[in-house]
Amino acid sequence: MSNVREFAAIYKEGKKWHCEGMIIFYFPSQEKKFAVVASKKVGKAVERNRAKRLLRSAFFQLRNQVENGKYILVAKTGIIEIPFLKLEKNLKWGFKKIGCIKQSACNS
Repeated sequence: MSNVREFAAIYKEGKKWHCEGMIIFYFPSQEKKFAVVASKKVGKAVERNRAKRLLRSAFFQLRNQVENGKYILVAKTGIIEIPFLKLEKNLKWGFKKIGCIKQSACNS
């Protein structure tokens, strides 16, 4: 996702969910696209890069359980203090709340 208009459309029209450590944006689409954002509010470059790595890793753990669509994960301040398993759990909960978990994944 490199197109500025695409990001703007997802922020404006997509579903949004706040959870501990991140904000999830989801917009239904035929393809599966994914981006991670960490602003300077998260911290210096080292903290921002760590936050993005954590979110990327959590998303890739769940990527087969989510519907096709465009996803943007925005890191919140303090994300690097949250244990990875809790981040992953929060992400899955957020996906359920905005309705992008595949039906077969809900039963497992």
